[in-house]
Amino acid sequence: MGILNVTIQVGNPQGTAFEDLEVTVDTGCSYTAVPRTMLERLQVAVDDSAPSILADGREVPVDVGETIIRLEGRQLHTPVMFAEEGEPALLGVVTLEQARLAVDPLAQRLVPTILLRY
Repeated sequence: MGILNVTIQVGNPQGTAFEDLEVTVDTGCSYTAVPRTMLERLQVAVDDSAPSILADGREVPVDVGETIIRLEGRQLHTPVMFAEEGEPALLGVVTLEQARLAVDPLAQRLVPTILLRY
């Protein structure tokens, strides 16, 4: 599977201002990572600081907040990580699941998921 990039819109918590952001879809990342500068500009508050495990195994603290994301025609409240300078913007699995989307590895695109009931 290759790299899948998509454009999302990141909003302020009130949903009155949005900015476009190109992100890499990363199903190994829990929360969506948005540049700190953008989140601060949109007045997204830091709600918590949580431990984060990096790909190289190091554990570092990361600031976490919540805001509105627009993705594939859907608008939802989702937790976001404050990415520091030089860190990539990532679309995490929590946001994908909230939007009821999954990655189709063959088509290299996001597709709607099917809700199962038993």
